[in-house]
Amino acid sequence: MNSKPGLAPRPRTPDISRVSYHIRDLETFGDIVTKAAAAAFPNGKRSQYRNVYVLLLSWEADELGVISEVQELDDVFGQIYRFQTEQWRIPSTNSHNELAFRLMGLIKNCDHSDHLLVVYYGGHGFMNDDRQCIWSCTGTVDSPTVQWYGLQTMLEQSESDVLILLDCCAAASSATASGTGVTELIAACGFETWAPGVGEHSFSRSLIEELKYLSHGPPFSVALLHNKVLSRIKYWKPRYASAFASEQRKTPIYIQLANVSNRRSIELGPMPQQSLCTDSTDASQSQSQSSAQSSESEDIDMLDSGSSQTSLAEVWPDPEFQSPKVLVSFALEDDQTLRVGDWTDWLKAIPALAKFMSVQGVYFDQLLRRSTTCKLEYM
Repeated sequence: MNSKPGLAPRPRTPDISRVSYHIRDLETFGDIVTKAAAAAFPNGKRSQYRNVYVLLLSWEADELGVISEVQELDDVFGQIYRFQTEQWRIPSTNSHNELAFRLMGLIKNCDHSDHLLVVYYGGHGFMNDDRQCIWSCTGTVDSPTVQWYGLQTMLEQSESDVLILLDCCAAASSATASGTGVTELIAACGFETWAPGVGEHSFSRSLIEELKYLSHGPPFSVALLHNKVLSRIKYWKPRYASAFASEQRKTPIYIQLANVSNRRSIELGPMPQQSLCTDSTDASQSQSQSSAQSSESEDIDMLDSGSSQTSLAEVWPDPEFQSPKVLVSFALEDDQTLRVGDWTDWLKAIPALAKFMSVQGVYFDQLLRRSTTCKLEYM
């Protein structure tokens, strides 16, 4: 007994009152993450998104003739990748506001974490005195314009992932550093230079050809797409003159505009069926499903209560071990919050083709050690 007054006697055995508490908590976490990431596997030929919508932008007064390449991109995204596509012409009157209204409607119908928005623009562009990206209908001083730097912010604040493809001069001037989801940009050129016009040297031409080629393989990242486009552009070599004097092509730029988790990139791949995210009924249904998933996928606090008795057969589809497995074990720190969304994103980015995945939260080592200690102390 402790002789000091006012102090409770020290217990003879270790406190194991929280052991089952942690086991139940981690089982719940593992079960929720398994269900949340189930849609990502098998990942061999499956897109990580439930819906992909592509908005192809150009001007009604198209003096550059970009409509031919826009139509080809529409065919590639719509027929090969089976994305939902729309060609939208920017009007010469009230240009900025009309485009803003269209983008707001798009974001409203497709603002879900399992959706991807792809926005492409082909046309004139320049950088203003504040070094911000401006789209222009023509190359004249009095041309109608769109202040793209202001509209881009709406896309960056969307819950969905966003891919921006800009084929215009000073395209990289649209770079920012804020956002909610994952937003990535491939620009036809740097902020300080011009972009090649329609034809064999254009950014869009290389983009079209590489999208066709990559569609035959597994889903690919935006970074890989940029690498392929850059390689194709660089492959062309000027003939019969100095390379620097007659260079017809410009280096495309890849930028991550916003990435909250910094753990994943947008991936592109053919969809199994046509996306219908513009349909209001489908949007409302996906909203209700998203709400149901979000309520099920709340963060798990290591100190909160909760239980889920899940058997091995329920979380492990191959109990007989007929397929090769990779088992990874983590020893977690106590007193932390396990965020389901971060874990799901991380699991989707595994560098392998997988049939299924399962997360099991256990404290068996802790339980075994304490049980053994108890037994020894009571002997």
